[in-house]
Amino acid sequence: MRTDNNNIESLLGKGVNATDLVASFSKTMDLLSDGVMYLDGNWRFLYINEAAEAHMSIKREEMLGKELWDELPELVRTFFYEAFHHALMKETSVEFDEYYSANDTWFHVQAFPKNGGLLVIFQDITQKHLAMEVVEESYRTLFQKHPEAVCSIDMDGNILAINSAFKNLFPLDEKLFLGSHYKEFVPKNKLKSVEYLFNYAINGNPQAMEINFSEDVNHPFHLLITTLPIIVQSNIIGVYGIIKDITSERDSLEKYFEVSKMNELILESVEEGIAGLDKDFNVVMWNHAAEKMTGYTKDELTTEAFQQLFMKNADNHLTIGEENVPSTDKLSKETVIRESEVSIFHKDGTPIIVEFVLTPMVVADKVVGMVCTFRDITEKKKSEELLYQSEKLSAVGQLAAGIAHEIRNPLTSLKGFLQLIEMSGQGKKEYFDIMNSEFKRIEQILNELLIMSKPQKLEKDTCLLNSLIEHIVTLLNTQAIIKNIYIEIEEMDKNLYIYCISNQIKQVFMNFIKNAIEAMDKGKIIVRLKKDRSYATVEVIDEGHGIPKSLLERVGEPFFTTKEKGTGLGLMVSFQIIEDHGGTIQLESKEGKGTKFTVRLPLHEENGS
Repeated sequence: MRTDNNNIESLLGKGVNATDLVASFSKTMDLLSDGVMYLDGNWRFLYINEAAEAHMSIKREEMLGKELWDELPELVRTFFYEAFHHALMKETSVEFDEYYSANDTWFHVQAFPKNGGLLVIFQDITQKHLAMEVVEESYRTLFQKHPEAVCSIDMDGNILAINSAFKNLFPLDEKLFLGSHYKEFVPKNKLKSVEYLFNYAINGNPQAMEINFSEDVNHPFHLLITTLPIIVQSNIIGVYGIIKDITSERDSLEKYFEVSKMNELILESVEEGIAGLDKDFNVVMWNHAAEKMTGYTKDELTTEAFQQLFMKNADNHLTIGEENVPSTDKLSKETVIRESEVSIFHKDGTPIIVEFVLTPMVVADKVVGMVCTFRDITEKKKSEELLYQSEKLSAVGQLAAGIAHEIRNPLTSLKGFLQLIEMSGQGKKEYFDIMNSEFKRIEQILNELLIMSKPQKLEKDTCLLNSLIEHIVTLLNTQAIIKNIYIEIEEMDKNLYIYCISNQIKQVFMNFIKNAIEAMDKGKIIVRLKKDRSYATVEVIDEGHGIPKSLLERVGEPFFTTKEKGTGLGLMVSFQIIEDHGGTIQLESKEGKGTKFTVRLPLHEENGS
C-alpha cells in the first residue's frame, strides 16, 4: 500500500494526471476482497475501499474525513481500540482476530502505521471461525465424553484439564489436579516409567505402557497409559494422557494363562503321546511323551516327517495303518479312527509298536484339525508274547509230566530185564552198551520233561556268575577244540553276583554253548559278561549257520529244533529256568552269519561290583 513519490513524480513528468492516478489506484483497491482503509493521525478516514464498505456496513462517502471512534462508537473499549492505539503510538504493526458485534462478524485484522497514519487491512473470517469452533467443540466433546480417563498436560508437566472418566477413575477433588504437576500423583517406584512416557510424547512420539499399581493401592490395579503429543500448527504445545483400567482384562488374561499352563502341565504329564494337527496335517502341538517316544522334537517334526512317521501315501490318499484318512473338509465331527499294532521307527531307528486314536478338532461346528493320541505298546506286545509262551510251556509241561510218568514205569521194567539178560551172558556186549546208552538218553529226556513241568525245589544261593561261566567254558573247551573252535570269555565287568540254583544256570549256558559248537565247523565263540543297570548280562555269540528268519519265532517251542537229532526240549527248559530266576532271554540270528543269545539275570543285592 506504500506509494513511491519518485515514481509518481516520474509519471507526472510524462504528462500523467494526478487525479487520474488516484482514480486508477482506487479502482485497483476496489477489486480486492479484503477491506482496506487508511486513517490519519487524528483517526479520520482518508480512504475506504468497497470491500471495507461492505464488511463494515457503512457508506464511505459519509465516512471520509470523519473520525473513526465518533462514527463507530461500538469499537471503543474493544480489542480493536486497544490494538489500533498500540500500533499508532508504538509505531508497530499488529495482527489479530476479533468479533465485530455490530454485524455479528469475525474479522482477521492487520494494522500498519504509515506516514503518521494507520493502514488497516481486514477480511471476513466468520465462516472459518465457525468451522474452527465446530472443530474445537468436537475436540472438547471428544475430550469430555471419551470413555477412558483423559488429561491434558502442558510442556512443563502441569495438568491443565481432566475429563469426567478421569474423575471417576481417580475420585479426588478436581481442584487438586488442575495446575498441579503430574509427578505429585505418581508413586515414586513408578515415576521413572511415567516420566519416560511424558518425555517421549513431548518429543513428538506417541507411546503406551502397561503399569501395575497393585502394590501401591493394596488391590489389583493395572493401568494402560498412552501419551500423545498435542500439536497446533506443527508446534507441540503439550501432552494428552489417556489412561485405561485393564485390571479385569489382566485378571482374565492371568486366569487364561493359569488354565493354559495347567492344561500344558496335564498334556506334558500324561504318558501317551499327543499330536495336534491342523487342517493341512501340520503339527501344531507335540507333547513331551510324544517327543520321548519318537525321539523327534516339535521343531524337527515337519509335515513330511510326521507323515513318514505315522502315515503312508497310497493312491493319493493319506492312510494310517490300513485306514484311509479323509481331508479335513470332508471329515465328520463323529469320525474316529483307531489303529493298533502299527509299527513306526524311533529317530534312532529302533522299531516301536504303537496303537493310536485319531479324533477331529471342532471349533464352532467346523472341523479345523485332528488330535492324534498314541502310546507305545512294544513292551505290552512282548509281555503278551511271553505270556503266550508261558501258557504254551505250562500246557506242554502238564503233557510232559504225564508222558514222563507213563514212560518211566515201562522203562524201569525194560532196564531190569536188560540187566537180567546181560547177567545171563547171552548176546553181544556192544548191543548191551548201545541199549544202556539209549536207556540213559531216554531217562535224561524224562528228567528234562519233569524239570519243565515242575521245576525242582532246590535251594537258591548267591553265586559268582563269572566263575560259573569260566567253569562251563573249561568243561566244553575240549569238545570245541576238536572242531577247531575257540571259546573266548570277554569280562566287561567283574564280580557279577546272582541269586540262583547254580546247577540250573549251568544247564542253561551249557545248552547255549553246546548249540553254538554244534552249529559251527570252526571259528570262535564269544561269551561276553557285563553289567546293565541292575542286571547281569551274558551274551553267547557264535559264527554258525544261523537260524532262518521265518523260524526265529518258533525257537523255544516244545519239540521244535533245527538239529537233526535234537528234541527241542533243551532250549524250552532253558527258557523256563531263566524265567523262574526272574530273567529274560533274547535271540538274534542272521542266516549264514551266526546267532547271539542274550541272557539277563537280576544282580543280587550282595553284588560286590
